[in-house]
Amino acid sequence: MDAAHFLFSENYKILFCLLFFYFRIKLHRSPDSNVLKITVGFLILICCNLPTTAEADTKPQLEAHLTPFGATRAGNGSTIPEWTGESLSVTDDEPIFTIDASNYQQYKNHLSAGQLALFQRYPDSFSMPIFPSRRTFSAPDEVYKNTAINALKTSLNKSSTGFENARGGIPFPLPKSALEVYFNHIGRWRGTQLQNTTSDAVIQRNGKFSLVTRKTIIRFDSYISDIQSDNFVSLVSRITAPALKSGNGILVLEPLDQFNNSRLAWFWDKGRRRTIRAPNIAYDQPVQSAQSLRTADDADLINGSPDRFNWELLEKRELYIPYNNERLSSKQLRYKELLKKHHINPQYTRYELHRVWVIQATLKNEWRHVYSRRDFYLDEDSWQVVIADQYDKNGELWRVSMSYSKFYADLPGIFPVINVFHDLHKQLYSVMGLQNERKTSNQFNQEVARNSLFTPAGLKRFVQ
Repeated sequence: MDAAHFLFSENYKILFCLLFFYFRIKLHRSPDSNVLKITVGFLILICCNLPTTAEADTKPQLEAHLTPFGATRAGNGSTIPEWTGESLSVTDDEPIFTIDASNYQQYKNHLSAGQLALFQRYPDSFSMPIFPSRRTFSAPDEVYKNTAINALKTSLNKSSTGFENARGGIPFPLPKSALEVYFNHIGRWRGTQLQNTTSDAVIQRNGKFSLVTRKTIIRFDSYISDIQSDNFVSLVSRITAPALKSGNGILVLEPLDQFNNSRLAWFWDKGRRRTIRAPNIAYDQPVQSAQSLRTADDADLINGSPDRFNWELLEKRELYIPYNNERLSSKQLRYKELLKKHHINPQYTRYELHRVWVIQATLKNEWRHVYSRRDFYLDEDSWQVVIADQYDKNGELWRVSMSYSKFYADLPGIFPVINVFHDLHKQLYSVMGLQNERKTSNQFNQEVARNSLFTPAGLKRFVQ
């Protein structure tokens, strides 16, 4: 135990001794008692303002054994390296081996139930190229500092549907419950603002697909200290293709606690040329543009209020997860090469062994939802949900979602290249975030959009 830890742990002993000393002075009324009283009082004030043992332990724990975001800093001694926070190149890496239908049972301890199901459903085509593990995640120093403060100050709210007293960082770097892990995903670092133009695709059983393209601005309000906003995230988006849908748009104002404060949304109807207040876009409301292959709370693999489920924190695992998917963001990659029947072309994917947090959500008896159970796997370095296995009302595995992320130096941080949503029953899948055939890419941390953009009038200006 170092000196600082000793001092912090002995606060109350010291305070007791000083109080005892003070009353001895008072009783004996020594000539120097006034001076001693002042001295003792000053020392008491200092002791009362020293951190508690728990507070003292937090910072050294984050610095010595954990990363600034609360991940285990050390590797596993062989296949998972130590986290250093330094930039790493992954472009020259080659696959170590490939998992396919012929050998996936050998690796089942490092695969989710959904990944196992994909091998079983598509034995002739689905595979996972396994690359060396590179822990490329890092974030700005200010986010690290705020995360350390959050470790001492942040707590779940009374209804456990949000959190309080958090700065722009991970709210619970030392989580003690599944909900704290869940809100680490919700509140993770994604920059202050994102602007992009992306396409979403629905791929049919015969491999044919259709695209819907949108221009979007997402402002992550909780990470911006110099704006006045009641929102956790503000979003405005307009459809640019196909021509039949072009010109329509949506505005979403998202609170952190979506149980006590509903998400607000407006549509721009180009036919009637006016904004229309949308019904509450939440929970298992089907997404029509994805042919109902995903729900409103499937976006980002999981979002929204957690109140309809019971949550359990399971043991951490080492899984092969999508990571450092540079090839998937290549501007030379054509959609017809990527979007194949049943799943994206494995040739362009990259999986690595990483430690993941595992949380399980089971539907409460008093609520209805299309999913009876949901298992989420979060990258320990970034807190991003990278795999979601979701079960139907009969308890059968139904949908499998995976987030194919990479490190963006201009963020800096981990962010999805694409998110893929598989429906095992229909044998269809949808993809969000395609940018390969566009000249532009994600633009992070640009000049922050004004509040006036995120209003019904601002939506009207944005779509025209």
